[in-house]
Amino acid sequence: MSAPYSPSVTNEEHRRAVDLSGAAVHLFRFNGPLDLAYEYFCDIPAVFSLLPDVIEVFAYAPNRYRLVVGATDGHGHAMAGYFDIAAVFEPHRLIRIVPVDDGPPIDLSGFVFPGQLFAEAVFYPHAHITEVEYAVELAMTIPVPRVLWFMPGHVLQSIGERAMEHKMNHMISGFSRAIDADFHSWIRGEG
Repeated sequence: MSAPYSPSVTNEEHRRAVDLSGAAVHLFRFNGPLDLAYEYFCDIPAVFSLLPDVIEVFAYAPNRYRLVVGATDGHGHAMAGYFDIAAVFEPHRLIRIVPVDDGPPIDLSGFVFPGQLFAEAVFYPHAHITEVEYAVELAMTIPVPRVLWFMPGHVLQSIGERAMEHKMNHMISGFSRAIDADFHSWIRGEG
């Protein structure tokens, strides 16, 4: 005999985490040849370290990296999302980032949760510039602090979606400013 349906258990479990995702696309234009733009983007830790709120980016195996992004939930709780990723290179054409689940044990305290990150940089050479179309997509299940469990699940989801939209806009605008300045500094030999 199966256990009776209990909406209070389902609602309580639903309030303990919120599933969120977001995506963004940005077109970079660099005053430099394709080979230099491609070489620059191949340094995955250096490029991802330019994202706002990045705590750490490191390689843990060949073409395997962990990205740790910090945030607060607006109520004084520190949180960190981590993304284990692999880089797939098609020289002078594209770099694809895909999620993997073979990373080392996580050693962070507080609200820590895994996420999935997909990204793709497609390179387009032109006469004196290189265009890079950069697409990124994040997906994660974020634990809800116990103090917020009293809120209805749909309210938490709505708040989470607005926060994710804001975060994605913040990340892509900060990333685009930082990468433009960093690339031009790097190409001049200052980086």
